[in-house]
Amino acid sequence: MADKLIPTESLVQFYKRTGQDIPPELLHESGKAHFNVRETLTCTRKTPFNRRDYFKICLSSTTGKGSGILLYNDQEIQLNQSCLIFTNPAVPTSIEVTAPFNRFYCLFNMPFIEGHIPRDVQYACPLFNPAVQPVIPVTKEERERLGVYFTQMQVLQATDYPFKWDMIRNLLQLLIHEGIRLQQSRQAPASLVRDRLVNDFFALLNQQFPVDSPETPLKLLTPARFADLLHVHVNHLNSVVKKHTNKTTREIIHERVITEAKTLLRNTNWNIAEVAYALGFEYPSHFNKYFKQLTTQTPLEFRMGKKMVAA
Repeated sequence: MADKLIPTESLVQFYKRTGQDIPPELLHESGKAHFNVRETLTCTRKTPFNRRDYFKICLSSTTGKGSGILLYNDQEIQLNQSCLIFTNPAVPTSIEVTAPFNRFYCLFNMPFIEGHIPRDVQYACPLFNPAVQPVIPVTKEERERLGVYFTQMQVLQATDYPFKWDMIRNLLQLLIHEGIRLQQSRQAPASLVRDRLVNDFFALLNQQFPVDSPETPLKLLTPARFADLLHVHVNHLNSVVKKHTNKTTREIIHERVITEAKTLLRNTNWNIAEVAYALGFEYPSHFNKYFKQLTTQTPLEFRMGKKMVAA
């Protein structure tokens, strides 16, 4: 089943792909916390479309119209101005750059940040919640201010100060909070979710993804199953979710399943039946009907349409 796995780029593979020296701890100490920050000139290229086993935050300079595209799951997001980009490990991502631009980036793994980011903050940040938009446009003044965080992390990383990683974690948390604050400042107040039950529901939903193999199918597909695990009545869960998101619990589940279905159809060689089984459908015919009801296309029509566009 090795050919049925969604590719996930490791930190070691990232350093090999970008022609950098591999940090010794990644080769000799499994599960070791890792962090790195750099300022680079990004030239015209396209990165592989895959998931990653690390988190990444980028701060780009002004690019201009048509300078780049972020392929994020099944979205194509234009990178037409300075922005913060948060890469969620669970979401297949690729960036296609057509004009060089400067950028800062930092990358880190779960052991580096684990236990330092509260659940409510995770829900509001695209690093941890794939439902949140990953690109946040920033002004020139905002970019300069955010760039200070990256510069300070660079300076600290190069020192011998024994507590430098704690200071870097603090700066990283500031960067995460700044991203959330900037994003929410551009949203209507009604769209900001602060209810803990809703946050816990999304955490349960998102922890099922990515789907990596037909042999490990989705288990949570109904509001009642989520309500059982959250120890609330399903009607209460539905009411609270509807109040804070303006969508039903079932609608949110369907949206997430369809997003994953499109990702699998577009980026794997799995046949339709294997995609159906991976998403928790007992029969491929049920998946075909479900997919067409929500997208107006059959899974095969969607797959062939995407292949024609790519060609």
